[in-house]
Amino acid sequence: MSVRVPLLPTPIRWAAVLVVAGAIFYGSILAIPPETALDRARLAIVPLDKWRHFLAYGALAYALAYATADWDRRAGRLAALVVAATVLYGIGIEVGQSLTPDRYFSALDAYANVFGAALVLPWYLLARRLEFVALGQFTSREMG
Repeated sequence: MSVRVPLLPTPIRWAAVLVVAGAIFYGSILAIPPETALDRARLAIVPLDKWRHFLAYGALAYALAYATADWDRRAGRLAALVVAATVLYGIGIEVGQSLTPDRYFSALDAYANVFGAALVLPWYLLARRLEFVALGQFTSREMG
């Protein structure tokens, strides 16, 4: 049995990828680094900035996974492609930070990016149980 999932039009899905990637770029390269007590706080043993990396790159990986949901590729290959693209983007951002005043390259941030990208792996375990349906078909079947 599969679960029907609405698949938005391709341009909208890729626009979502660009929005998430753009937000990461803005927050990592263009914005002034935060200087609050909350930013120096630790949630459990992991500092807040690592949680931000983890969640941001998880969001990017999921946006990429959804954008490529209709690609005719094996799940394992597609997962590897999405994780690799997300990790490479994170490395590029870290390199960009090393060239930006008040920023620096951080291996720990890069690790948080990798772990965030890995958050997408359950998507590919569940993908075989999902049926992605064009939005028009999804809504017409649900109404009729």
